[in-house]
Parts: sequence; C-alpha cells; structure tokens
Amino acid sequence: MILSGRGGHIFRTLFLLGILILFSFPRSSFEQADKSVEEGSSLQIDVFGPSTDLFKMAVVPPVGIETGSKQVQDILEWDLKLSSLFYLLDKKSFIESSEKPVDSIDENAWISVGAQGVIKGKVSIVGGDFELELNLFEVVKKQTPVLGKKYSGKLTELRGSVHNFVNLVIEHFTGIKGIFGSRILFARRTGPKRKDIFTVGMDGWGLAKITDNGSINTIPSWGPGSVIFYTSFISGFPFLYRSDRKEPVLKGEGLNMGAAVAPGGGKMAVVMSVDGQPDIFLTDLEGKILKRLTNSPGIEVSPAWGPGGQIAFVSNMGGSPQIYVMNADGGGVRRVTFRGNYNTEPCWCPRCDTPQIVYSSRDGGSYDIYTVNLSSGQVKRLTESQGDNTSPAWSPDGRLIAFYSTRGGIFLMNTDGLNQNLILKGHAETLRWR
Repeated sequence: MILSGRGGHIFRTLFLLGILILFSFPRSSFEQADKSVEEGSSLQIDVFGPSTDLFKMAVVPPVGIETGSKQVQDILEWDLKLSSLFYLLDKKSFIESSEKPVDSIDENAWISVGAQGVIKGKVSIVGGDFELELNLFEVVKKQTPVLGKKYSGKLTELRGSVHNFVNLVIEHFTGIKGIFGSRILFARRTGPKRKDIFTVGMDGWGLAKITDNGSINTIPSWGPGSVIFYTSFISGFPFLYRSDRKEPVLKGEGLNMGAAVAPGGGKMAVVMSVDGQPDIFLTDLEGKILKRLTNSPGIEVSPAWGPGGQIAFVSNMGGSPQIYVMNADGGGVRRVTFRGNYNTEPCWCPRCDTPQIVYSSRDGGSYDIYTVNLSSGQVKRLTESQGDNTSPAWSPDGRLIAFYSTRGGIFLMNTDGLNQNLILKGHAETLRWR
C-alpha cells in the first residue's frame, strides 16, 4: 500500500524518528529504579592542570543532636567526595579532644593524622527550623577558621545551606565557586510507550518530574530561566514544546527536536526535517526560523553550543556518525572526531583553557565517554570495560562530567575519568547540566 498526504507524512516521520533514536541514543540495557544514592597564603588546588593532588580533609561530626549532626556530616562528606578535589580522612583516626570548641583546632593533633584541612561545626534543630555553624581550618595556619559561616532557616533548607558552604570551601582553594545546588536534566522511560523529563540535584537528591502527560517526551534541554525545551508526542507528532506553555513552539511537518539555546539566549539550534531530511536550523525562542545551518546529503542532529558561539553537531555525511563543528551562521564546517565508528552526543566544556568536547563513542563493541581537544586534536578516553557509557554532560564549572552507565544509572566523574560515583539509579538519556 502506498501512503500519501498526511498519512504518508506520518509514516515517513515515524520512520525517520526511529532512525534518529538509534542514531542519537546507543542501545543498552537499562534499570528502572529511581532511588537516590547517599552516601602563609592559602593552599591552592589546581583543578585544570595535568593532575590534581587531593587535599586531605577531616570532617568532624558536628556538635548537636545525633540526627542533625549525621545529616550535616553526610551531606558535607558526599559533596566533598563528588567534587573530586578532596581525600576524606577516616573519622576513626581523629585524636583531637571532643572538648575543643568548634571555632578552634589543636593543629598538632591534626598534623599527626595527616590532615591539611578540617571542617568543624554545630547544628541545632527545633521543630521545623535549624541553626548551623560551619568552620574551615587550614592546619598549617593559626587556630582560627579561614572560613566561617552561620545559617538558619527551615529544615527543608538545610541541605542547600551545606551545599553553599561546600561551594565556598571549593572557592577558597581553587578561586572558582563550587556548583552544588545545580541540577541535571534528563529523560527516562516510565512505562510502555512512555518517557518523561526529570531533573535531579547534582548530588542525586531532589528528583523532580517535569512532564506527566502519558506520552513520549524526550531530548530535553535547558532554556532561559527555568524553561525546559523538549520533544513530545502528546499530539501524535514529534513537536517541540517548552515547559511554560501548552502549545508547541515548533510543529512543522516531520521532526522538531534537539533544541539547544545559544549562550545569552534569544536563539536556538534545532533539528527539523523540513524536506524529509533532518538538518539543523537556527530559530528564535518562539520557533521562528531564522536560518538553515546544514544542508548536506547526510543526517545532522544533536546541536550543542560552545562557549565561543560555535555549534557542535553529529553528522553521517562522511559515512558514519561523527562530531563536527561549525560557526553560528553554518559556515566553517569541520570534522573533529576520526577515531570510533559511531560518535554522538557532543557537549562542550564551558570553562576549559582550550576548546574541548565530551562525547560518547563506539570504538569496538561498547560505548564509552571520550573528550577531544579542538586545538590539538588529542582524544582522551574516560571510561573503558565498564558497560555502556553514554549521554555525557559537562558541569558548568568544567570540573566534572555526568553520564549514564548501564552499571546502574547516572554517574559523576572528573575530567580524567576518575572518582566515578553513582548519584541516581535507573535509566537516563540526553543528560544536560544546568
């Protein structure tokens, strides 16, 4: 039977989408659980150099009721571990007297156990409110804190307050404030023929469901403010939506997907199949087409803006999916990956000294995470022999990379592929870090 008119268009669109799903998202087996995982001058930590020496930190259980003390200590230790900057000393080795006030230290006691830094504090919880004091000490300095903060508020704000302190600790040692409290956006299967969009804190807490329309919602991306763009089949077709509106932003015939908002907002790169061929277009945030950016015989998907205004994307114009880069006007197209026969899901480093892109690649039988330095062409493999690893997303400060692994969920690692920590169990795809 030959389909024509709208029926033919539907068939062609679904066929193309099936190809793109295979093209953009590598096959793998997934879990469905949604459970979070808990777990002189100032010294400086070089986080962008060739190597990072972990700073030896002691976190003393805060003074206060046992439940509040444990909660604060757990958050502190988990944040410091995820940061990939600190080595946490075993509490069993601590010999400082518990009678020592939280605003001073016995430096000899900490030197003897190898501590370079110490965090002490106290917490009180009354009803639904808390008061918290946290102090950071450098052992080689005086007994007084090099950083001290006091917080108070509703108990629901306690985690955010500890995140804030850890961000300041990171800033103290690196000069760049930490990003605890930032969120990761992703899609996951929630039932037969159903996917939904979620966000979660970078520490694995605060899982929030963005869509709940009983349809397939996929390929989310961050927009300005709290807006999230995503493609949904709620109307029966792959239209592009934004979270603050009911009507689609783009609903042209064919595909409308993969929105990537330009730095500074105002424009976005999207994938559309205007003439049956998936290409990348430049539009405003209302969906008005400004320019067609690609028009090769191949399939072009997965646009990603770089900090310098360039756009990375995936194309099979050379025969297999590879990462390319172009200028914001569609000119200056060049291929940047040559290793691996299936390279997808590019994401730029927002703060690296030289332009770098992280991506997933099939180089053999499994998918792994790689980075490529656009200046030197150097490729670095970050995962290996650890299942399939896909959907990488660089953190806003350039220090960490989030990714999905068939080992069980969303992981964080540093830019050398080390210190891999599971933060959220369950299937996840197209990760985007706020």
